[in-house]
Amino acid sequence: MPFLYRAIGLGFLACCLLALALKLFIPLPAPLGYAPVDLGLGPRVAPVEVVIWYSTEKQAWLEEAARRFEARGQTVGVRPITLRLVGLGSRDIAERVARQDWSVAPRPVVVSPASSLWTDTLASEWAARKRSQIIAGEAKPLVLTPLVAVVWEQRARLLWPDSATAFWNDLHDAIADERGWSAVAEARGFGPDTPEGKEAQRWGPVKLGHTSPLTSNSGTQTLVLMAYAFHNKTAGLTVADVEDPAFLKWLEEMEVGVYDLGSSTGTLMQQIVQRGPGSYDIVIVYENLAIEYMATGEQRWNQPLRVYYPPATMFSDHPYAILDEPLTSREEREAALRFRDFLLQRPQQELAMQAGFRPIDPDVVMSGADPANPFVRYASRGVSLDIAAQVESPPAEVLAALLNAWDRRIRPLKPAPTS
Repeated sequence: MPFLYRAIGLGFLACCLLALALKLFIPLPAPLGYAPVDLGLGPRVAPVEVVIWYSTEKQAWLEEAARRFEARGQTVGVRPITLRLVGLGSRDIAERVARQDWSVAPRPVVVSPASSLWTDTLASEWAARKRSQIIAGEAKPLVLTPLVAVVWEQRARLLWPDSATAFWNDLHDAIADERGWSAVAEARGFGPDTPEGKEAQRWGPVKLGHTSPLTSNSGTQTLVLMAYAFHNKTAGLTVADVEDPAFLKWLEEMEVGVYDLGSSTGTLMQQIVQRGPGSYDIVIVYENLAIEYMATGEQRWNQPLRVYYPPATMFSDHPYAILDEPLTSREEREAALRFRDFLLQRPQQELAMQAGFRPIDPDVVMSGADPANPFVRYASRGVSLDIAAQVESPPAEVLAALLNAWDRRIRPLKPAPTS
């Protein structure tokens, strides 16, 4: 019997020594690799960090989705997945990755600009420089959002008393007239001595806001919409169209009313809400930002904001592009794919809708009578599920010519972009 006791004791001791050796030298997959009390022994398992460069207007949605994802404790093999989100301008994302410029942020595993326009630009620039592909697989859209105008309602009803069918021309004529809102009031039949005329005099010039087209997707889209509107078409924009002297003169007259170009669409929307009607009368931003800040603007300034859709607009599809080797490792790409699939699941798509985005998932119903649905809640402020028309995305050479024309003719007249 004593022999049996000794054998059991020695066996137990051997098991303990084996367990200690495993702890010291072999990382085990979660949850086996963790214990209620961590003695600090054994090799540390380095996480797989997925750095995501994303366009800032989807910050609130992505941050909450990332928090939910990390709470699940997902791993690649034995390595836990961590996420690091870096907000940048869409064009800046494409250009920095093409140059492999990591000076402002760590090397990304994923890029998610506002529009596929910029992942396409990145892919073509990388192919020209490296003669290889930069994006692993397909860059899948995450959500949709159109470009809209956000206007203080009093001004909107003076500028567009009936409808905004001549949206861009009305805006151009109002900005180009040095008398500003006084001229708009006069054109609507309100003399300088009427209450409306006196109010318009206090408003001063017509102040438009959009981001820099050299750094921000919404600024680029704004230029594209202006070019299409001037030429009265929705497709087939050409290099000759954007270099037309008559268009450039019209554009210059429009841009006189643009104050303080910003590099971030999210920041621009924050500014109109924080600074009030004295800063901007109208800003061109994404629909989701208009929805996100609608209530805040009204509460802060005791007057509502209103959404207007240009007669033809552009959608941003927020692609999720996983970068290929040699920039990323197999484990990084696998971890990035896990997060992408998570974002496309219905709960995260519903979360995106609550943030003002239009879900990619067709099973997420946007219509109905649910007051929690922002598309229902702000319908009286102009938010609409129906989009009348969209313009065609111009070819790369047309877009380059448009941006070059703006850079050459308009940018020198402007202050430096702010963040």
